[in-house]
Amino acid sequence: MRLITIGFAIALLTAMAAAQAPAPTRAATTPATAAAPASRPTGTLAQVMRGIYFPNANLIFDVQQHDPAVPKKPTGDGSSTETYSSAYSGWDIVENAAIALTDSVDLILTPGRLCQNGKPVPLQQPDFQKFVREMREAGRVARQAALTKNQEKVSDATNNIAEACSNCHEIYRDKGPADSPARCTPPPKK
Repeated sequence: MRLITIGFAIALLTAMAAAQAPAPTRAATTPATAAAPASRPTGTLAQVMRGIYFPNANLIFDVQQHDPAVPKKPTGDGSSTETYSSAYSGWDIVENAAIALTDSVDLILTPGRLCQNGKPVPLQQPDFQKFVREMREAGRVARQAALTKNQEKVSDATNNIAEACSNCHEIYRDKGPADSPARCTPPPKK
């Protein structure tokens, strides 16, 4: 009986001590984790352009010829493009494309992203920074135009997109084949 009484007393004292002790902090109850390594961009600048900018800019450019309010006739080909094309209305598609152009500027500016030829994206170049600001603004203008659901306003906004693309391409892209060492090369200082 004495052992039971002593065991009970020890359990009671332990419980009282635990109740009076300060609660452990969350950090103390979880194992220490190493800081996550900075993630490197997955794709090259050309892949971001081909995967995001090219298709989305073309969705907006399509407004010059086709009113998004008029549904397109299905082709019956059973493709995923056709299957999911009705998930959003024509104007939603245009607005979403403009958002993609606007917000993907942050992907272009991700440190560590490389050009197709292996050179780093010229993030620190003042003209490159100007070109990406122009693209962000062109996307914003296109989105505002899409919100009006006015085909003419969106068609006018395509001029900003084309100019933003052209300004950067003239300096950084249009210099030989895709893997040319001349691409993504800052212009010589004057």
